[in-house]
Amino acid sequence: MKRVVLDTNVTISALFWKGYPRVVYDLIHEKRLAMLLSSEMERKFIRVLGYPKFDLLAGQISPFMKSLRSYAEFVEIHSNISEIIADSTDNIFLECAIDGKADYIISGDKHLLELRSYAGVPIVKSKDFLLREKFIV
Repeated sequence: MKRVVLDTNVTISALFWKGYPRVVYDLIHEKRLAMLLSSEMERKFIRVLGYPKFDLLAGQISPFMKSLRSYAEFVEIHSNISEIIADSTDNIFLECAIDGKADYIISGDKHLLELRSYAGVPIVKSKDFLLREKFIV
């Protein structure tokens, strides 16, 4: 089973809209993919879900996080990566991928996508991942 790290953009897109990020998330629910998650990533998701554009109350964020946790494999972070300078918070996804031995980072973030890969871990958009792994044709 492929081990994947989803960035905030992909995870939130999967929760709120249809499309390729949702297909990836559905594969996680079906236990056809293993989703890796760190506490740092979880804190970032909670912070972003609190943005006014999502119009969620604090109590409404909890069910999203509970669902996410129920399907994720938690990774204890030991790495301290500072590869991405333009938005240093994106390094948490690289750390999770390395420490969790991910096969892919699935991202919609330009800073991550610009790397194309990190330490042998490909960084791809949702659609590209689904095509590479033949979940769609």
